[in-house]
Amino acid sequence: MKKTVLFLCALAWALVSNAQTCERDSSILLTGAIVSPWYWTPDSPYIQTKPACINEFYSQSVTFNVPDTIENIPGVPLAIPINNLFIATSNAISNLPAGLTYSCDPPNCVFNKNTLGCVLLYGTPTGPVDTADLSIKVSISSPSFPVPVGPLDFPSIIAPDAHYYIEVRNTGECAVGTNDPSAQIASVKNIPNPFSDQTAISIVSNVSGDFNFEVFNLTGQRIHSQQVGLLTGPNQFTFDAGDLPNGAYYYTIGNAAGKVSRMMVIAKR
Repeated sequence: MKKTVLFLCALAWALVSNAQTCERDSSILLTGAIVSPWYWTPDSPYIQTKPACINEFYSQSVTFNVPDTIENIPGVPLAIPINNLFIATSNAISNLPAGLTYSCDPPNCVFNKNTLGCVLLYGTPTGPVDTADLSIKVSISSPSFPVPVGPLDFPSIIAPDAHYYIEVRNTGECAVGTNDPSAQIASVKNIPNPFSDQTAISIVSNVSGDFNFEVFNLTGQRIHSQQVGLLTGPNQFTFDAGDLPNGAYYYTIGNAAGKVSRMMVIAKR
């Protein structure tokens, strides 16, 4: 009896330890991005989801910023108003690494317009080592149609060459190392943000070396690229928006080991 009680206590502790909450990225309300983390494109070949290691518990929150209208729906020539975006509570995400599943907040996986919906990817990967190419089947409820539109494959409905990847690595390879961009770059921010003409990119680097600074629009098109030399400690340089139109953009600072990504907003008067 005593052993049974101890076992149940240990099991309860394990469940509590692995209990996860889907954490919304509210910064996309400012930037106007439709999803966080951002997806992979050929112009921005960076996997922004966390890597998953075999036999190590994993969780990744994905935030959807649901608009009140949507366009570029296959077979629908005009933008349509929407009531909500929703996915099935099971089997809506294909190609998840073995051992992973998902849940939603709210639990019914219905994300109303002008709200942030959250999908939590979690579990313990069992292998093999691979790069999983996820596809999320989403449906749209619109007052313009008697039945939901979809399911549609995200992110390919945004751009045919867009992908949502998760890297599956060997056990122990998910810890931060010297080649991890988060170990090389301590912090990145731009001030002011939003800005009209120029903003200062401030970087605290843990290493010295050459890095690439790139700016992308929300379709993944690269619109600016330059090489910057960073010294250990605080660094700063100016980005000039030039003739770029108002809107949200994301920028990366990185090298062959990887990139760190942030959002910026141009708001010219």
